[in-house]
Amino acid sequence: RNEAGTGSRMTLLTICQDAAKLIGITAPDAVTSSTDTSTIQLEAVANQEGRAQVQKYRWEVLIKEGSHTTIAAESQGAMTTIATDFGRFSNNTLWNRTTNRRYYGPITDSEWQRILAVVSGGITNYFRIRGGNLLMHPTPTAGESVKFEYVSTDWVDTSGGTTANADKFTADSQTTVLEEELVILGVVWRFLKLKGLPYDQQYVDYQNRVSEYSGHDGASPIVRMGGPSRAILALNEPEGNYGGV
Repeated sequence: RNEAGTGSRMTLLTICQDAAKLIGITAPDAVTSSTDTSTIQLEAVANQEGRAQVQKYRWEVLIKEGSHTTIAAESQGAMTTIATDFGRFSNNTLWNRTTNRRYYGPITDSEWQRILAVVSGGITNYFRIRGGNLLMHPTPTAGESVKFEYVSTDWVDTSGGTTANADKFTADSQTTVLEEELVILGVVWRFLKLKGLPYDQQYVDYQNRVSEYSGHDGASPIVRMGGPSRAILALNEPEGNYGGV
């Protein structure tokens, strides 16, 4: 992925052209307006590859912060209304910024029913997604500020900026925030598979590159094989304000 200031990002057209060269077919001059069967299939597998990467991998470029103002009800409304490009939660990130308390979840259906049966109130908050809606328990006070991080479904930039705002390619000039090499390699093996041609080696090459990119993606915590050092331990602080100044 070419970041702003480090070079031009590849477009749907140039991605399909590079993939065509690797496959050994004529590179198209246009994609979305083409009536050529192979070109139409190149576009289809490019979109298939993008959607697959969004679903399978937690790329840092897809992670966004969402915000919500609570209402005094169990259901807070549809997640796609709260965040229109919501894909899935980044776990352990839902916090009530007004009360400085964490929401535990998403919890399972059985855990949710147990909590409803035995917990009527208290300082511990829970949430789940059901029917696409965000549910909270105990019922929050209206007007509280809730923040969370989530994986976006958007991976295509249609505006020529640096932020994804769509979940599929619809024009030749559109770019992607995903790693372009992976999209190209994904297009190659998916196209060969679609055509009924051998693709085993191309798939292995693709998976190897995915492993390399995902291993270096974003920031990762340091794993200390000798155990934690007291000099770098996080402070042991409560999740709420229990009378402290």
